[in-house]
Amino acid sequence: MYELLSKRIKNASGEPEVFLYNSFPQAFRNQVFYILGDVLNPYTTYDENLWDILEENFCREKGLKGMGYDKLHKGYGESSIEQYFRESNDTDFLDAIDYFFHIIDKKLRTLKPEYIYDYDADAAVSDAIIELNYRFKQHNLGYEFINSQIITIDSTLLHEMAVKPALKVLFEEGFEGAEDEIRKAYEKRRKGDNKNAILEAGKAFESTMKTICDKQGYTYDKAKDTAQKLISILENNGFYPSYMNAHLTSIRTTLETGLPVVRNKVSGHGQGNQVIAISDEFTDYALHLAASNILFLVRLYRSQKRNT
Repeated sequence: MYELLSKRIKNASGEPEVFLYNSFPQAFRNQVFYILGDVLNPYTTYDENLWDILEENFCREKGLKGMGYDKLHKGYGESSIEQYFRESNDTDFLDAIDYFFHIIDKKLRTLKPEYIYDYDADAAVSDAIIELNYRFKQHNLGYEFINSQIITIDSTLLHEMAVKPALKVLFEEGFEGAEDEIRKAYEKRRKGDNKNAILEAGKAFESTMKTICDKQGYTYDKAKDTAQKLISILENNGFYPSYMNAHLTSIRTTLETGLPVVRNKVSGHGQGNQVIAISDEFTDYALHLAASNILFLVRLYRSQKRNT
């Protein structure tokens, strides 16, 4: 038996957090139906119809009689699922695509259609999942299909522990420039513009330190000082509290060899004749590193402000 997405989220958080992120446009619903068709249609013949099988199994999990025009009976397969995708509420729609893609990911990779001998089922499923995740990003929806199920992006530990708190503290402490830049970084990431996402993250990191210098009255060159120089200025002005001296070296190493190097080596210089492709994994690492460092610095600033 399969635990539907709406149940998983409610069980994990105590309330249906999914409702905060649902707003599925009709274009996205249509695109998901097309993706599903790419995978299922090669298996659809007179005596073999995976649309019907999926409808029946989903109705059993959801407690429905049918998905389409005749809600009291199953058996309309493709047309019923198409109508369900078009007319169901956001939660039911998300449950459906979570369940359907779970099944094709787990069951169809090694199952070849009877009448298509050169069909690469594994590649077809992989392509479908890649496109589904692309469509999530294209429509700025906070979901991703990973490990055979849909998760909310906000359910990832780094997002909960670093990104959301960083945005909150930047707003509360008046770091408007850095807040705008880190939001732009994640917007570009959603659109697949990885190189500029890293650039915006680097700007947000530097803007955070420049704002601290402004608020603390530290002298620096607004036009020339980069992340490494700004880190030194904060250290030389005693921005780090004395009780952290034992950890200063490791913290400074993290700041100096983390995001600044990522930015300088990957996005901050010319790429020559070769177009540099930056992977999603590398980009996510850079953005989360920026958010973690920003959160640390602004919380430290807040702590010092309270003690003065």
